Amino acid sequence: MNSEWLFYLYTFLACIGGGFVQSTSGFGFGIFVMVFFPLYLPVLQASGLCSLILIFLLSTLVWRYRKYIQWKHAVFPAAVYLVVSTVTIRLASSLNLSGINFWLGIFLLLIAIYMAFMSQKIKVKANRGVAAVCASLSGAVDGLFSIGGPPMTVYFLALLGNDKLKYLGTIQFFFLITNFANSFNRFTSGILESSTLCLVLPGIVGQFIGIRLGNRIVERIDSRHFQIFVYVFLAVSGILTCISSLFAGMRAG
Repeated sequence: MNSEWLFYLYTFLACIGGGFVQSTSGFGFGIFVMVFFPLYLPVLQASGLCSLILIFLLSTLVWRYRKYIQWKHAVFPAAVYLVVSTVTIRLASSLNLSGINFWLGIFLLLIAIYMAFMSQKIKVKANRGVAAVCASLSGAVDGLFSIGGPPMTVYFLALLGNDKLKYLGTIQFFFLITNFANSFNRFTSGILESSTLCLVLPGIVGQFIGIRLGNRIVERIDSRHFQIFVYVFLAVSGILTCISSLFAGMRAG
């Protein structure tokens, strides 16, 4: 089996896991697949591939919750987010990012710590200042790694957390329009290559298989134990990503 077909297989399998995580925990497709995509793709191409595949999942969720979308609450943070992510993507395409995998590992570790210990304790006020801060942080991280969801989750939970359907509809709509815009920016910046685009189809197929599997067993899983597994997985993945990046740097030196 040549390397091209191996890449198809890796993408397919990673997206099964990502779809499973998304359907059973309500988040995490990008976080999960970005542990694996950078193992065989440059980080910026990996984030672009993740963003393209995720568009199809987000489209189905936006359609499902379309009646509950709070359009006016999504416009301002989306505008801030897109400005920051666009600048980040444009700059990233011209920078030396040889050591960026290390910072991806650090970010995964921080996400795990936040979700495990602080997500229920840190309360924020849903005002424009908080929206701008969360959107800026999310846009910068998403521009690099395509996993900028956690900061916006904090904001939209503070704003709409008392109404689950409005929260789900609004945040999925927000991510859909920002993923479209970021994908366009990656195309025009030359980050996404034809060889990467060929991986979108196996990724979409794997994603929906993972979602179907997750939907079948989600009611049988102890949600707290599954969340603990996800947190540990993220933390270990972050540590291993940092270590592998350091060893790669040592070999290159």
